[in-house]
Amino acid sequence: MPNCYPLGVDKSCKNALSRVISYLVAEGQTPPSTDTSGYCKARKRIKEGFLLFLMRLTGKHLHEQPEPELLWCGRRVAVFDGSSLTMADTKKNQQKYPQPQSQAKGCGFPAGRIVCGFSLSTGAVFDAVMSSMKTGEINLFRQLYPNLEAGDVALGDRIFGTYADICLLHAGDVDSAFRMHGARKTDFRKGKRLARWDHIVEWVKPKQCPDGLKRKLFDQLPERILLRETRFHIPKKGFRTEDVTLVTTLLDPKLYTRIDLAQLYRLRWQAEIDLKHLKTTMQMEHLPSKTPSMVRKDFYVHLLAYNLIRTVQFSASRQHTVAPLVLSFQATIQHLTSFTCLLAHATDEQRRYEYEQLIFLVSTEKLPFRPNRVEPRAVKRRPKAYPRLTKPRKQVRRKLMNDRYFVRAAA
Repeated sequence: MPNCYPLGVDKSCKNALSRVISYLVAEGQTPPSTDTSGYCKARKRIKEGFLLFLMRLTGKHLHEQPEPELLWCGRRVAVFDGSSLTMADTKKNQQKYPQPQSQAKGCGFPAGRIVCGFSLSTGAVFDAVMSSMKTGEINLFRQLYPNLEAGDVALGDRIFGTYADICLLHAGDVDSAFRMHGARKTDFRKGKRLARWDHIVEWVKPKQCPDGLKRKLFDQLPERILLRETRFHIPKKGFRTEDVTLVTTLLDPKLYTRIDLAQLYRLRWQAEIDLKHLKTTMQMEHLPSKTPSMVRKDFYVHLLAYNLIRTVQFSASRQHTVAPLVLSFQATIQHLTSFTCLLAHATDEQRRYEYEQLIFLVSTEKLPFRPNRVEPRAVKRRPKAYPRLTKPRKQVRRKLMNDRYFVRAAA
């Protein structure tokens, strides 16, 4: 299988095989060869769809599990966000996931765009999609519709709040709450006034079909739709944004007050934290696989491992009455690392005891309560003073060899 081992820093095939050998030796079995070719061939045979199925299965299981107290206003919320990642610089990867045009040929890395759907209550990924950078986030977002169920609330940033997407979600009985796109102007003097900076207004269907949306779907959209627009002020010093305007299909001001909607949009930041766990903590920002198929498998295995870690956290939260997202993701990984060997070689009775202890330890790892943190969007650590490659590595290597030859000839 693609070697995603989030509990350690070494994700090489050699390290994965070494773990298998150590397990077999501990069980008294004959260890296999240290040649990694058999392992590499075996992981290629794993079907991409099978890994995607497991990722969706584990994510959906957690998405449907939350207790009533973990829901927002009694509703299950799905948070969507996009990001990008890089992969090994090979010819096949460059063809499927071309590097950004701003990078010189031979000096960049293939890049892919991803969009993930997270459970707001548990942090699990219930669905995700990956494509080249040529495909926009909004088009990838539309591919995740089938895994939303009636009664869900879709939450996202301004890029997802288009007329077409709000209507398509609403047609499936899925409510939505998105930040208002900067190109739209909001006039609170119009429509049905609910409160200051809060009204219900009618949106009119655009004349032009959006890029990436099938014309047949666009023609089926209603000509008009009633939406609620609300704005709230953020008086916190150090925050980049002072005023936020939301557009939503949650029209009832008694069931969903302005404060409820403001708190909901603030929780959208959890998706950014979840992506940070995936890309930084689990090192998914760069995938070393050399073919597009293996890159996607590597991507799905990272998400599967992430969901399994979230499953441990959810078990700890349920058994010890603590919210799952206040538990430290990094500390959970550290405890799992320590308990892996114990659980692998324990008897059934020992394994139950050790797993209970693991769950208890995870439940004690609560994050410190630090509301309204203000941190600079900058890093202190400087990169080492190595020059950057401005030409393909082969050309630079050839030049070094030629320069060395001429220096010796002159001597």
